[in-house]
Amino acid sequence: MKRVNSCVKSDEHVLEELETEGERQLKSLLQHQLDTSVSIEECVSKKESFAPGTMYKPFGKEAAGTMTLSQFQTLHEKDQETASLRELGLNETEILIWKSHVSGEKRARLRATPEAIQNRLQDIEERISERQRILCLPQRFAKSKQLTRREMEIENSLFQGADRHSFLKALYYQAYHKKTSADKYMTSMKRKIKLGTKGKERTSNSIPNDDWTNEGAGFYHFSQYRNSMASIASSKWI
Repeated sequence: MKRVNSCVKSDEHVLEELETEGERQLKSLLQHQLDTSVSIEECVSKKESFAPGTMYKPFGKEAAGTMTLSQFQTLHEKDQETASLRELGLNETEILIWKSHVSGEKRARLRATPEAIQNRLQDIEERISERQRILCLPQRFAKSKQLTRREMEIENSLFQGADRHSFLKALYYQAYHKKTSADKYMTSMKRKIKLGTKGKERTSNSIPNDDWTNEGAGFYHFSQYRNSMASIASSKWI
């Protein structure tokens, strides 16, 4: 890419060669591809891990028929919750176990010992954490370079008024985290658990209104006493 150099004081404009980050990364990838000294062990060691696929179940069969708006919204929320758990890699049986654990309901279908259910729940939690870690990995090229906000602004300013190759955008990126539906589901579940814990603590540590009024009245009388003593002391000095 060429740009006019404004620092040169002459009648003739000098074209300055500017190498953008995309072009620099493209040259680096080309040199890496032309390198013949790479062994098979080095290629195997750079193997990337990808998130396994999940089963997609369209929403529509459960909503067939006549129902009210509130019933449809409740059904849609349950379907989104099930889809989020399915995205985390759980099958239908594990989704049933996890939902009964979160809601606190005891289902007649789960005929197992408490120890076995607890071990199953622990295994589900570990799988959910591992799946979240894989889903949080960046979905981009392995050789793409991370740029700071300042570097990204400079890179964008170089293309003002010039054509830009779209494939060069994939060779660099600015770091940001995109929340998935699974992340939103786990965040909402943590918020519900946290609010439930705070509600219990508030109920157990609640103070009666009479005691609070008496304490407030006592504090008010003490402040009046302190102000009166301060006024007496100041009058003596006067």
